[in-house]
Amino acid sequence: MNGVAAAVATVDYDAWARHPDGTWIPQTSAPEVIQAMLELLDPCPGQRLLEVGTGSGYSAALLAQVLGPQGRLVSLDVDPGLVERAQRLHRQAGHGQVEVHRADGFGGWPSAAPFEGIVAWATPHLLPRAWVEQTAVGGTIVTPVEIARVAAANAVLCCRVAGGEPGEATLHPGSFVEMAPEVITSPGTPIRHVDAVRPRGDGAATWISGHRLHGQPPEALEPLLNVLESAASEPGFLDPEGVEAFTAFVLAAAADPASAGTPDDYGLGVATPGGVAVVLHDGTLLAAGSAEARGRLERLRDRWLELGQPGHRDLVPAFTPSEEGWIVRALYRPTRG
Repeated sequence: MNGVAAAVATVDYDAWARHPDGTWIPQTSAPEVIQAMLELLDPCPGQRLLEVGTGSGYSAALLAQVLGPQGRLVSLDVDPGLVERAQRLHRQAGHGQVEVHRADGFGGWPSAAPFEGIVAWATPHLLPRAWVEQTAVGGTIVTPVEIARVAAANAVLCCRVAGGEPGEATLHPGSFVEMAPEVITSPGTPIRHVDAVRPRGDGAATWISGHRLHGQPPEALEPLLNVLESAASEPGFLDPEGVEAFTAFVLAAAADPASAGTPDDYGLGVATPGGVAVVLHDGTLLAAGSAEARGRLERLRDRWLELGQPGHRDLVPAFTPSEEGWIVRALYRPTRG
């Protein structure tokens, strides 16, 4: 049993992820998701690590077990309530190696750098330069990141830092709340790349985001939004077990990726100026507008099936430097014989 698995076996998830009244802390992920991300990070006793996105504090509790008393973990969050709660729980647990600060994690925590590893639980629009600069040579960064310029088009990036740049890297399934300098009050609607949105009274919304739609005035997309809002998803488009791999392939292979959401769910697919077609998490098809987008998504599905249903392991991250950091995009590079 590795260090992370041993920590999972000893740390009480509910004690960290629930309020005293038994309700869940919204800003926490499923324990199996957290374990998978931390195993990519591969922490070791005595290391110095940075965590971006404190959330419930459960992930830091796991890392405290792995790092031991000689290690150090700096955890950052923009939510003062979460920061105060995590500080209190870590004090009660005797985690002297864990320090929690209220801060915008995009800038990292330079006073404690360099770090042997950085793990993030919120999705930046690119790989921040500050994180790479604050990671020791050979250190690892594990973070969700945007891999296409449409809303909710995310994957988990695991990369080594070499020569002040991201080096050896892989992509994995995963999508987390978008990173923002302030607390997000409407988590049901993406904050980046949404081309048209129609809020509902309870905070939910219907929205569209498409590479081919960027730049169009929102009022021009109102007819498409009307159709999408009233459309029913169509069963039988894809086996639900294949949705994660298929949508990853779409983001890498399609020239016109898109996403769309309703108050019930959201999906990834393609969009044209007059239509959008996305596959939802249950494998159903949600389409609106002209049939062109539907036809493109169907052809992508057929190609994906012919190629043997490639997924994240067949994608290679490509890095483009910018002032803020490195833009990450996914390229399809089949690994199967």
